Amino acid sequence: MRMFWRVATVLVASALAALAAGTGPRSVAASSACGVEFWSLKTLSDPQRNLVKLRPRRTTIALIDARPMPHPTPTTRATGYQRRVWRVVAQIIEFKLEDDSDIHLVLFDEGHYMIAEMPFAACLPTATRDRKAIIRARATFIKQCGPATSDWQTLGAIAYISEVGFWDFPHRQSGHASNYAELHPVTAIKIVSGCHG
Repeated sequence: MRMFWRVATVLVASALAALAAGTGPRSVAASSACGVEFWSLKTLSDPQRNLVKLRPRRTTIALIDARPMPHPTPTTRATGYQRRVWRVVAQIIEFKLEDDSDIHLVLFDEGHYMIAEMPFAACLPTATRDRKAIIRARATFIKQCGPATSDWQTLGAIAYISEVGFWDFPHRQSGHASNYAELHPVTAIKIVSGCHG
């Protein structure tokens, strides 16, 4: 019996060590990869970043989802939607850590879904505009709602979220708007309910 408990103790210690080393679901602290595709737009570091009006304009996910999808997908800040910070109130129904180190939020309001993304501080280029606000928004989310992992986590939190408009292209992303409009990067977040941090 004593041998059984010794073996069990070793197995538990090994499992905990593996988790700490990052062999389990990847945590936000263990993430190191950064994105490539549209990365300057996604991190507000593109050459046209100074065109973005940082004072948030209130809108709804439904109104954003009603916008016509541009063809082809803009590779520069070519549309009015991309040149403003928008503020929505929505339910965050789930979140996860993406391969590019972003925290991917799936938002829902009045029958419409939408994606919002929070870049990892170490992945923000030096040219990133409103850098401190972007870092603070992600830190606020983690502090109040918990760290993201590579597995989807359901949430249900209600939040006011401010973020820059971004057009993505279809690539089987989870929780996308029908027109593939996204909010990327998040510049501020205020959790109203649903998180306990």
